[in-house]
Amino acid sequence: MKKWIAFLFVLIGLAGCGDHEELVRVDYQMGEWRTGDAQMITEESQVRMIESIFKKVKWENAKVQMDRKKELILTFFYRYDPNEPERLEEYQIWFNNEVTEIVDPNKNRYGILDEAEAQRLKEVIK
Repeated sequence: MKKWIAFLFVLIGLAGCGDHEELVRVDYQMGEWRTGDAQMITEESQVRMIESIFKKVKWENAKVQMDRKKELILTFFYRYDPNEPERLEEYQIWFNNEVTEIVDPNKNRYGILDEAEAQRLKEVIK
């Protein structure tokens, strides 16, 4: 019995020490030159939808530079601890007819999003 109680305390301790990130906000800006003010998405349902869309991106590790100007820039705001500032991740996006290409310059990743998910992303952003 004592072993089970000790195991329970260890399990509870490990659960409290995990790195839990939470996407709390998404900013977006259309176009390469960021000429206008960035728009902010804070509504939880929209933030969760964008998060679920990005989980479906097929990523590969590659440093990529595109020939044409990016059409959309998304900045994700992640919170790990309420007492610390958010961590930012920026994604550059190019929309094509059948697939959408996404570049994560911070992690040197290139991703592809299918047409249906790209359409969902466009609907959330507009």
